[in-house]
Amino acid sequence: MTNYKQLYPIIGIVLLSLFINSAKSDTPLGDCFSSRSTWYEAVEHGNCGYGPLTGETGPGNRFIAAAATVLYNGSAVCGECFEVNGPMGTQVVTIVDQCPDPGWCDTSFPHLDLSPEAFAVIGGSGVGVTMTTAKKVACDYVTGNIKLKMKDADTTASWFEFMIFNHKVGIASVDVETADGKTYSLPRRLYNYWTFNNAAAKFPVIAHVTSIYGERVDVYIKAPTGNQISEGEGQFSAPKDLKLTNTNCTAPLSVDPSGWIYNDGLVKPLNYSHPNLGWTDWSNGVTVNWADASTGGGATGSSKTVVSGSMPVNTGIQIGTDLPLNWKGIFTNLEFYIKGDAAFSGLIVQYSPGTEIPTPVTTTWTKFSYALDTDMGAPESLGKPTVLKFRTGGTAASPGKIYIDKIRLTPVAASA
Repeated sequence: MTNYKQLYPIIGIVLLSLFINSAKSDTPLGDCFSSRSTWYEAVEHGNCGYGPLTGETGPGNRFIAAAATVLYNGSAVCGECFEVNGPMGTQVVTIVDQCPDPGWCDTSFPHLDLSPEAFAVIGGSGVGVTMTTAKKVACDYVTGNIKLKMKDADTTASWFEFMIFNHKVGIASVDVETADGKTYSLPRRLYNYWTFNNAAAKFPVIAHVTSIYGERVDVYIKAPTGNQISEGEGQFSAPKDLKLTNTNCTAPLSVDPSGWIYNDGLVKPLNYSHPNLGWTDWSNGVTVNWADASTGGGATGSSKTVVSGSMPVNTGIQIGTDLPLNWKGIFTNLEFYIKGDAAFSGLIVQYSPGTEIPTPVTTTWTKFSYALDTDMGAPESLGKPTVLKFRTGGTAASPGKIYIDKIRLTPVAASA
């Protein structure tokens, strides 16, 4: 199994001149969609069967990706290209592998596990995961005709498998026409080979390769000899007249762009509930009620629920997000409403490991707004391991429950 290392910084990436840095000039074939990207090291010999990336059947560069199950689609996406847009830049990658990691790659949320070289372009070298957008594009770096390689196995006239490679757009189907005029539709395997398993075929045969846009290219196969490469009669073209509505992709935030952390519950972006997206309960030593409906509308009368908890000494309500969140230029302040069952002067608010801010609690709702830079000394990224803390100090527990509502990072536009 591929050794995935998504959560560690990339160290010592050297981009050699032979790497092809395909970018936004590639022909768009699909609309933008929200995605998430990580990186892995063991990029050679992926599930798509191309072998070494710069070998005879590989893409010829190291800007590649392993696709999550929802994108891999039983190997249907092998050899196709996607433009990935991250916080640091844009990179076109070729799908050469399937990403198997549970929790990341087996959900319905689109995920792309990139080579270190590709991730360095879109996410930098200091993180292991980032939110992205992506769209399907033509593999415009491809030159020459499409090609076919027979499986390196004991192939016969009644059983043989082959892989199609060096194609600019995706493949929809492959039929084989034998020398005596019989035609067979071939299934595509999870490992990206097309299988003939019938009565002995009369050679030579013709593989009719049809693109996902209906264009056909023929490849003549002289004999069922294993490990042989045959060149097709042409190359697929990228359609120019697709009716696309959203091809100008920008990298999304890993949290709600309006800044909401808690608003009738911990807020997830994109209306997608996934543990790696949005805000999560990181509390310790305290039982938190994230849906307390006892306050009758909360701080502003519009809330269905607020968050509450009784806090022993040196414990508190803690909120975090797994993915990087570089807040400068996007958010300015942390704002929230707070009250308690009784007045309490021992509460500390902190974007740990930033500045500890003593915050008085009264029995009526009070709004506070702290500048992330000058007041809180917030780290550059509010993602893991940074954590937002509402906690007691080291000497006193809270007298009864503390209630918090409408926790939000103030967007730059709202604070202007």
